[in-house]
Amino acid sequence: MPHWFDNDDMWRVFYDCMFDSDSFNRATQECDHILKLCPSLVESVLDLGCGPGRHVMGFARRGLSTTGVDLSGFLLNQAARHIDNENLDATLVHADLLTYAPQQSFDLVTNLFSSFGYYDNPEENQQVLANIYQWLKPSGCFVLDVFSKEQAALHLEPVHCSEYDNGDVRFERPLLIDNMSVYSNEWILVRGEKAYRWQYQHYVYSASELTTMLKQAGFSLVTIYGSFKGDDYDMDADRLVMVAQK
Repeated sequence: MPHWFDNDDMWRVFYDCMFDSDSFNRATQECDHILKLCPSLVESVLDLGCGPGRHVMGFARRGLSTTGVDLSGFLLNQAARHIDNENLDATLVHADLLTYAPQQSFDLVTNLFSSFGYYDNPEENQQVLANIYQWLKPSGCFVLDVFSKEQAALHLEPVHCSEYDNGDVRFERPLLIDNMSVYSNEWILVRGEKAYRWQYQHYVYSASELTTMLKQAGFSLVTIYGSFKGDDYDMDADRLVMVAQK
């Protein structure tokens, strides 16, 4: 049975409201901050769940050997188009994170924009972290960026809508279910006279839970931040950013 995120029709419909030009500009700045969080020199980067290549391009612009992996052919095609338009050098791979088998190791692995916890079986999400540990060089580090369980509980709005410059309106109905272990959401996009519905859910983790999972995968040191800039992870934090060293 296909995963909910293995649906190119869905990505095609919702692409514009998920990946606007501002998100590409932010990714460029985020790459600079991510590199500063890494304790050792970075020459090679693997971006998992790379989507349309926002961070792949950010790292490639800095002359780093960059690889992006995603399961969506549609999103990878968008990434390839952006990379070609800027004449950047980067590798894109169409693969599932559970079966991906790189032929090299990396100084830095990233998993950004809440692209973790997508597998239905918790053991498979743990396996992704174990895979990442194996793909890193001995002195490498892993940067994980998610919307945490604490942040979901604090900021969750039962029903809300967003309006976009192109006239689209998106309604969201998020919930925390299964003893607050799963983030479940329904999007309804109104575009002109048509409405599109997309339902998805994925595991959501606290900072403590992710620390345990990362150490179980083999990481020796895990540092927690509330932003890519290295802010404290507290009640004011918008994101959970974790830096795990091998």
